[in-house]
Amino acid sequence: MKAFKALLASSLILSAVLTGCADKKNESSDTDVGEITVTTEDLESKYNTKAKYGNNYTFDTPKEVSTATVEIPNGNIVIEHSGDNKSGYSIRYDIYGDTQEILDEINPHIDVKSEINGNEQIMKLVEADSGEDIDTWFTKTYPDCRIVYDAYVTVPTYVTDYKAVCGVGDVDFTNMSGSFTADVGVGNIKFSDSEITGPSVIKCDTGNITMNNITYKDKTDISADTGNITFCLPLNGSDGADISVKADTGNIEITGIKNYVTKNENKSDTSQSLDIEVENCNIGFSVNTGKIKIDKE
Repeated sequence: MKAFKALLASSLILSAVLTGCADKKNESSDTDVGEITVTTEDLESKYNTKAKYGNNYTFDTPKEVSTATVEIPNGNIVIEHSGDNKSGYSIRYDIYGDTQEILDEINPHIDVKSEINGNEQIMKLVEADSGEDIDTWFTKTYPDCRIVYDAYVTVPTYVTDYKAVCGVGDVDFTNMSGSFTADVGVGNIKFSDSEITGPSVIKCDTGNITMNNITYKDKTDISADTGNITFCLPLNGSDGADISVKADTGNIEITGIKNYVTKNENKSDTSQSLDIEVENCNIGFSVNTGKIKIDKE
């Protein structure tokens, strides 16, 4: 039931729309790319038929496994702890096409496969018969149809390295601890109430990143090529982390505790950088076109 509720609450996505964009040359020289939103309206108008399908999978996860990898071409990824020694994968997807017969023909081909490679468990979408990557197979077999996926994944607590890759969509981590790789082409990344204990990379090509209520204990690189970053300063108990927060085009908003020490600050017409120390962590903020904003509350 937990998986079903999480997936019902998540929104399906395929195309990204940038909203609230400000002119880079406006009077305040403030660049705000706004919230990155996603919509299926174009699909609704383009295709005659849409149908929702789904399945649930349970995989054994040996205790030697410390890394879990999940990758989907588009949609949402949510990763949480399972509470046992198995991994769960609930997949929901909308298929768009011309007729219901075609959609029903496609559905049996969608499958999820788990592979154990050393200490890594790789859970991926595949074609049911051949095991081929689902996006590769689908693009060449049904080029006139589209699929949007939502993946809700649970892993044992002894898994401490998480990798989530999404072409177009969102990645969410809540109440997790470990090392993280989150890589989104277009969409958003959200971390909350978690602890980063190993080297981590969190990046969006186009999208917004929100880091809220995080304890940092290891090197963390956070970056958005085009998008805004909301960064809550490290919680009490953070220690020894070097943190980089960069937006090429967009703003960085700093929230949370304010008992930090400013080590360096530079400003120009469009760019800004700020280096601070807080909770025994060194944090470097930088924007190429945009502003660094500090929440005064």
